[in-house]
Amino acid sequence: RYPSQSKPPLRRGFLVFHGEPPAGYRRRMNDVNPATGGVTNPSVRAALDRWAERKDAQTFADVIRRALAGSLLLDTTDSVIADPAVGFGPGDTMAIASQRDNAGKQVLLAYTAHEHLALARQQPGRSLVQPAASVLEMAATKYEGIVIDGRSPGAFIAYADELRRAIGTDAATAARATAATLGQPLDLEEALAVLAAETVYVPFEQVRDADGREAGIRVPGATGPDGRSYAVAGTAPAQLWAWSPSVGTQPTTLATIARVALDNGDAGIVVNPAGPPVLIPGDRLAALAAG
Repeated sequence: RYPSQSKPPLRRGFLVFHGEPPAGYRRRMNDVNPATGGVTNPSVRAALDRWAERKDAQTFADVIRRALAGSLLLDTTDSVIADPAVGFGPGDTMAIASQRDNAGKQVLLAYTAHEHLALARQQPGRSLVQPAASVLEMAATKYEGIVIDGRSPGAFIAYADELRRAIGTDAATAARATAATLGQPLDLEEALAVLAAETVYVPFEQVRDADGREAGIRVPGATGPDGRSYAVAGTAPAQLWAWSPSVGTQPTTLATIARVALDNGDAGIVVNPAGPPVLIPGDRLAALAAG
């Protein structure tokens, strides 16, 4: 089941906060005119453009994995803010917009840029900037799913169970591990320190015998730029599904993957092979395997 691009019905709901916002909610109110710019998430927007062209398991996973980094905007147009220039404060009422979709599920509304919110609301509106991974976590735990850029090309719907499967253990863990792979330029030492401390995922495939019965599993690898075989790891299940959508995923540690890679004679480990990949060379495997 992949979300259609039909426009969801305009039956809005709100998560309302009075006075002080809960911990984790920034007070930054991004009520800029869409023509003047503001916070954007170009990586997720690029994935939505691909989703608009081709809807399958791979492009679906690509949107979610990219939403583990950067920011997304929540619709707070209907909030009551005494001084928008200052932001949400005591005595104010924050209303975060949600919507009941065609399947009857209450989904959180999120946007990659304010211009997409303004298009959906048909007015400039007001938005709240949040870490994108926190928005996914909110959609998976407090709502029944999420809609991203709901009135724009590539409008995307993912339900809570899909988000939980794609994110893995929890959004904060996946976000920390993913962020470690995105440094420009990448500091491999820092990346390895983070990845070694977090849950990562290994892909697997079911092996069947001639009669179609399950006969075991195999762990697929990747071919590196040098033509040699590398073990594969992902910082979230969605990272692996964006590379090979048919694989299963298993949570593990980088140390475990390093030990297996050494046993198999792999040239190293490639983390997040769908890109941007982090290539861990073979001379680092022994230290990683030792923990």
